[in-house]
Amino acid sequence: MTTAPHLLVEQALDLINHYSRRARSAAGDEGRGYRPLPEVVGEVAAEVPGAGVEDLHVLADEAYEVFARADAGEDVAPAVNALLAPAAPTPRLGADGAVVWEVADDQAALRAALAITLLDWVHVRGAERLGLCNGIRCADAFADASPAGRKKYCSTGCLNRHKVSEHRRRAAAGA
Repeated sequence: MTTAPHLLVEQALDLINHYSRRARSAAGDEGRGYRPLPEVVGEVAAEVPGAGVEDLHVLADEAYEVFARADAGEDVAPAVNALLAPAAPTPRLGADGAVVWEVADDQAALRAALAITLLDWVHVRGAERLGLCNGIRCADAFADASPAGRKKYCSTGCLNRHKVSEHRRRAAAGA
């Protein structure tokens, strides 16, 4: 059995937004190159066997579906379960009392880590805290950890671009 690494939600989002063809296509970003996995998720990459870019595209697109469903107000359970099923992670109680997730196939460790991160987020914070950026030329996934829970943009950069665009649109309409 191989232990699935602990993946922070920020690392999961970096993986999804960097490798998802759906996100890149929606943003018109298909031509950009792809960084190696260690540059995207950091030290976690050392805990999983090397995955090819095509495998990362497939994994990221499957995870992106969770955010697309949440953004549309649909049930995310089928998408989270579809992400979990092939990895078949098994929870174990570690010596320190922490829950450790294991997979039979070490090739499934990254999938399990990503799926468990999303499962935990939805369980603790709810699917309504997941979404897709409303920014101009952006379709990145985001997880809203704000107290109000009304986030609509993946970053302040996207929010600012939107505000500038709206200001210019109103100014042009008034001129």
